[in-house]
Amino acid sequence: MLRIFRLALACAAITLAGLLAAAPPALAAPADTITVVQRQVDINPGETNPCTGATGTIVDDEQDVFHITALADGTLRLTGHGTTSVTFRPDDPDQIAYEGHETFALSEIGTSRIFVTTLATHVRVRGTDGTFLTIREVAHLTVSPAGVTATFDEPTFACS
Repeated sequence: MLRIFRLALACAAITLAGLLAAAPPALAAPADTITVVQRQVDINPGETNPCTGATGTIVDDEQDVFHITALADGTLRLTGHGTTSVTFRPDDPDQIAYEGHETFALSEIGTSRIFVTTLATHVRVRGTDGTFLTIREVAHLTVSPAGVTATFDEPTFACS
């Protein structure tokens, strides 16, 4: 599921890049902010349950809200959060199915000299057998003219 989350994050970043490109007039004014609300359902067959090894389909019903602010000095700020209903339906009906939620928060700031991004996510789904699959991750990246000056990625994963 963590791989799915990272793929979803990459898709969100591509979507936001497209929104930024499509909205230059709204971003040109000093301290102008736009808000983007996006809802989508992703169906991902062929996924593997990391707790049991069973294959199945993950369905994410997601709603995201992003705020994009352009400041007069050229600084761009992006904040966003999302909530997702997550289900895992195994291909073999005798295997464990899961349902639960995912939340994430994203914060980015970029100037002509520095780019900083921080991401926090939490996924918790309950299995039909009463077990839980929990994924948490906090990641941070700072890039300056000197290169990558700060980075960490702290994922935790538990089957219980």
